[in-house]
Amino acid sequence: MVNENKNNNRGDSKAFEAEPIHHEKKLNPSNLEAEHHALERKFTQLLDQGADEEITKLALQLAPGDLSEVLRPLSVADTARVLSNLPADPLAEVLSEIDNRSLGSLFDLLDVDAIADIIEEMPSDEATDVLGGLEEDQAQEILKAMDDEEREEVTELLQYESETAGGLMDKEYLAVEGGISCGEAVDQLRQMDEDHLEETTYVFVVDGKGTLTGVLSLIHLLLASPSTLVQDVMDPDPLYVNVDLDQEEVAAFFRMHDLINLAVVDHRLKMVGRITADDVLDVMEDEATEDISRLAGVSVHEFGEQSSFRVARSRLPWLAGALMGQVGAVAVLDHFEASLESRVALAFYIPMIMAMAGNIGIQTSSVVVRGLATGELDFFHLGRHLLRELGTALLTGISIALLSYVVSFALNGDQQVSLVLSLSMLAVIVFAAMAGSGIPLLMHRLGVDPAVATGPFITTANDIVGLLIYFGLAVLLLGLGT
Repeated sequence: MVNENKNNNRGDSKAFEAEPIHHEKKLNPSNLEAEHHALERKFTQLLDQGADEEITKLALQLAPGDLSEVLRPLSVADTARVLSNLPADPLAEVLSEIDNRSLGSLFDLLDVDAIADIIEEMPSDEATDVLGGLEEDQAQEILKAMDDEEREEVTELLQYESETAGGLMDKEYLAVEGGISCGEAVDQLRQMDEDHLEETTYVFVVDGKGTLTGVLSLIHLLLASPSTLVQDVMDPDPLYVNVDLDQEEVAAFFRMHDLINLAVVDHRLKMVGRITADDVLDVMEDEATEDISRLAGVSVHEFGEQSSFRVARSRLPWLAGALMGQVGAVAVLDHFEASLESRVALAFYIPMIMAMAGNIGIQTSSVVVRGLATGELDFFHLGRHLLRELGTALLTGISIALLSYVVSFALNGDQQVSLVLSLSMLAVIVFAAMAGSGIPLLMHRLGVDPAVATGPFITTANDIVGLLIYFGLAVLLLGLGT
C-alpha cells in the first residue's frame, strides 16, 4: 500500500522477484453458478464437521472473487469462521469482496494488531473503503496499530468524500521526474512491490513539485533506449481528473477514453493518486444497483440481504408512499362518482387507463435514466429527446386508441363510451411519455438523482392524471355530472 513516487520505497517492501506461481483452482466459466453452489455445499459440510484445516485448504485454492461468491449465501458467522483461518495476504484480497456485516463479524474474532496487519496488505483505496465502513472508534484503533506510512496514506484518503475521484483513487503508482533516463525509470519500476506491479500499466511523469506533466506507457518505456530521457518519449498531454470529481463522471470519462489507469490531481495539478479500471467497474455496478433499486422502489441495501424482516422494513416506506399516492386516485374516483353511476360502463376501463399510464411512464423514464447514467443524454438535448418521445407517443397512442375503440365497441356496443376511451388513451399515453421523459431530465438538471422520479412516483402521478383525463373527457363528451 505504497506510493512509489520518485524512488521513495519502503525499506521493508518486497521488491519484485520471481516466485513460484500459485495455482488457483480453475472453475468452468460456462458452468460457474453450479460450481459455486457445489463449493458452497462443500464449505457447509466442512463447517458442520468442524474441519478447519480442510476449510482453509479449500479456501486457499480459490480466487478471491470466487471465494467471495461461494461464501455470499452462508451466514455471517460461517463466513467469518472460514475467513478467520486465512493468512493475512490472501485474506486482504478477499475482504474487499465481502459485505460489511461479515467484515464486522470477522473483526470481532481478531485482535487489533491482526486486523492492522490485514489492512496493511490491502491496496490503499480498498483499505480506506474497509475502514470507512467501520465504526469510528474501531477504525481509529486500527489506524493507530498500523505502520506510519500506511496510516498516513489511508488517513489522507479518508479525508475525501467516498463517491468522488479522491475516494476512488489509490496511492500505489510510480511517478518519476521527466529529467531522468528511461533506464533509471525501469530501475525504479523494478523496485516496486510485486503486488503493485499487477495494475501498473503507466508511469506518471511529474516535475520537482509533484505537478503532473506527462504519462508514459510501460511498453514505450521498455522499448525506449535506456539513455533516452523520459520527457522525450512521454505523452506531454496526459488525461487526468480532479480529486473532487463525482464518481459517476469519473466512470463516464473512463468509458469515453477506454482507460485502464487515470491520474488524479488536486487543484494545483499536483498528482495525488490514480484510479484503475477495476475501481470504475465497481462504481458502475454500484450506480446501476442504486438506479435499479430506485426504479423498482426498493432500498439499495436489499440486494444480498437474507433477512426477510430487513427486506420488508426497507420496502415498506416506498409502498406506504405509493399507497398515499393512490389516495389521490381514490379522490378522483370519488369526485366522479355521479358519472360512474350514470354510465357504469366507464368503470370497466379504469384499470386499462391506469395500467397504460403506468407502463408508458416506466418505459420512457427507464430510457431516460439509463441515458443519463451512460452519458448519452443530457439536459442540453432535452428538446431533441422530447420531440422524439412525442412522435413515438403519438404513433403508439393512435394505434392503442384505435385498438381500444374496437375492443370497447365490441364489448358494449356504446360508440360514445368507446370514443371517450380511445381519446383518453391517446391523451394519457402522450402525457405519460412526456412526464416520464421530462421529469427525470428536470431532476437531473436540478442536481437530484433522476432515478427517484421513477417507479412509484411517476406511476402514481400518471394514474391520477390519467383518471382526470378519462373522466374529464367523459363529462365533456357525454354531458355527465360530477
